[in-house]
Amino acid sequence: MRCVAMRCSINKIHFSRKRMELLFIREAMYMVLTIILGLVIARVYRRRRYKHYEVRVRDVSKGHRWMMVSIFLKPTYCVISQNRISDGAQCHSCSICVDAANMKVANQKIPCKPLSVKSMFTHHQWGHGNLPLYSICYICNEPCNNQLQLCDYICSWCQRCVHTECFTHCKKECDLGPYKTVIVPPHCVTLKWVGLKGRQHLIVDSVKRPNIVNWSPLIVIANRKSGNNDGESILQAFRSYLNPAQVIDICDITPEPALKWCHLLPSVTIRVLVCGGDGTIGWVLNAIERLSLQPQPQICILPMGTGNDLSQVLGWGEIFTDQIEVPKILDKINQATVVELDRWNLDINHSGHFRLPYYKKKNICWNNYFSIGVDALVALNFHRQRESWPTLLSNRIINKVCYFMYGTKDVLERECHDLQKKLTVELDGKKINLPKLEGLVVLNISSWAGGCRVWEIKADEEEDEYIPASYNDGMVEVFGLHSSFHVAQLQVGMIPPIRIGQASRIKITLNCTAPMQVDGEPWLQQPVEMTVTHRSKATMLSLC
Repeated sequence: MRCVAMRCSINKIHFSRKRMELLFIREAMYMVLTIILGLVIARVYRRRRYKHYEVRVRDVSKGHRWMMVSIFLKPTYCVISQNRISDGAQCHSCSICVDAANMKVANQKIPCKPLSVKSMFTHHQWGHGNLPLYSICYICNEPCNNQLQLCDYICSWCQRCVHTECFTHCKKECDLGPYKTVIVPPHCVTLKWVGLKGRQHLIVDSVKRPNIVNWSPLIVIANRKSGNNDGESILQAFRSYLNPAQVIDICDITPEPALKWCHLLPSVTIRVLVCGGDGTIGWVLNAIERLSLQPQPQICILPMGTGNDLSQVLGWGEIFTDQIEVPKILDKINQATVVELDRWNLDINHSGHFRLPYYKKKNICWNNYFSIGVDALVALNFHRQRESWPTLLSNRIINKVCYFMYGTKDVLERECHDLQKKLTVELDGKKINLPKLEGLVVLNISSWAGGCRVWEIKADEEEDEYIPASYNDGMVEVFGLHSSFHVAQLQVGMIPPIRIGQASRIKITLNCTAPMQVDGEPWLQQPVEMTVTHRSKATMLSLC
């Protein structure tokens, strides 16, 4: 009996152990499944959150957007104390000026330019005194601001000026002035608080179309840290003319939130002013393509930085002057014509005897040009130097000197000699016999290397068998370079390029490591096969 009892107790112990093990395994499985499900939900949430873009705006009820000014360049008076000041603060949006000690008082007493109002129309936003020079009263057509004191008024929406004596004759309703076709009126904008408690922020919730003929609002995109703080100056200047919600700083965000305006106004053609170089323009065009915007916004350019070939081709100039004259820029935008810009695919494929297991097929979208060889080497050396000394190489003149030094260095070293032996080129399926060269350039626009119209340069006795270069003809131009000294000769028009041909499809096989650049972004490329094909067309505004 004792043996039977012991066996029963042992069986019970084994059974209880197995049961505990099964329970433990089940609990562990539940825990693992819960963790996996949580990770999946978190990933889906992040993806949905990242794809949801919004136009964030500042809460103007908290006060003005102040900019400290060390020296005012014209006689300026504090709107609170009415005393003359040599330094102080100026609001980006409504342009009022105060002494630094009166900033808090101004925030409490003087409302800033509103982003949104609950009204049937937009009221004038009058600022007291500190009018522009040579201002004219729009009531009596006599000069304003002709007294050495704080006098007269200016509206930060329509930019009209009025005498203190004529102020009572002004209408309450503001028609937004001569640039009403590019301004989003505040009475058409609805704002909304979103986010969790303690982390809420304002966004543009909806926009209704105003009763304005040929209304096509302008969205300004700039990076406040670009250049020598030129981006900050541009943002400040446009906020005083447009609705501040239309002026967006992309220093800490991507262009997609700025392009949310196209979803807010799906039936309206939006114009986007991109303040930056060719790289910034390409960034914005890629964002437009990712969002599949229809109709596409029309892109105009305010050139900044060093690489502005596309800006020059479209007539927007090489670089803007230090004096930002917003009315002149807006006039140019209204006069510009709509054109299409070809965009191209560059497929980099490590195939054939170059196939490596850790490489993936790479697709790059480009707009201006790409090159292999000597000019890419100069760009790569400069890029590496700029990464080492970013503060030193922030000046345009210093950058050009640095480029010249690296170009001179390559004349002596000739690192890219006999490039024709290291690659093969096919234009529309036809293999090309390459002459002796150190660089190969594939060009979409007619400007290259900072404004050189290289395809237009030809020898006196040379017959022009090629059609003129165009940015919307579905073809690219291919030419070669003898050396970095040849690049310098091309920039002054002394000698023509090595014309290789024009095509709509190109295949390049690179058999060795060589420097390469696409739209100014250089790197050292391993052996690959590259294919160039047409991708799409972007809608641009041109002054040519």
